[in-house]
Amino acid sequence: MKILILIIFGLIPFHGITQLLDDMKQSFDSKPKVMLKFGTRNAFITNSFVKIRDFQMGLNYKNITKIGLGYNWLATDVYRPLVIEGEIVRENKGELKMRYLATFIEYTFLKRKKYSCAIPVQVGFGKTFLEYRNESNELKKTNSISIAFYEPAITFEYIVLKYFGIGGGIGFRLMFIGNRRLNDNFTAPFYVLRAKIYFGDVLKDIL
Repeated sequence: MKILILIIFGLIPFHGITQLLDDMKQSFDSKPKVMLKFGTRNAFITNSFVKIRDFQMGLNYKNITKIGLGYNWLATDVYRPLVIEGEIVRENKGELKMRYLATFIEYTFLKRKKYSCAIPVQVGFGKTFLEYRNESNELKKTNSISIAFYEPAITFEYIVLKYFGIGGGIGFRLMFIGNRRLNDNFTAPFYVLRAKIYFGDVLKDIL
């Protein structure tokens, strides 16, 4: 895990920290475009393979720097044994839930005609809890815990055709608030695989 973090941040020196800050500063001088993004990250919680979905909205400065806010949630059904004192729980298990808001910044440190590489980082705050149904089939929550994440990553994108590209990336999710109170381990590496249609270019050519 430590090696993965070093790989992610070890790529920054290609341009150097000074060049990175200069590029970001210059990009903020341009007029930003509104961006919307829906994605999925593949990761692990303890020994369970899970998918975490996110919806992001923010500002795109010259396709160099992107900043904004995102909503993340656990999209895979993960169940844990559950005993509630003084209450009968149906099937004696609860479904693990995780939801959090995250601010993000993404810097594209390498950009060519056909491909690009970027370093997205996000910091999130939210809740994790177990959701269950009691004997009366009422939906209830228990074991609610405040959590906070730090998620650095490195991603790449390659343009296959004029309006179509593929991409992927690796990252690391580090929980720095809440992990000592949880039975599950949320700190783990993650990866993304995606296909992309450049609707902006399609619309631009049509108009």
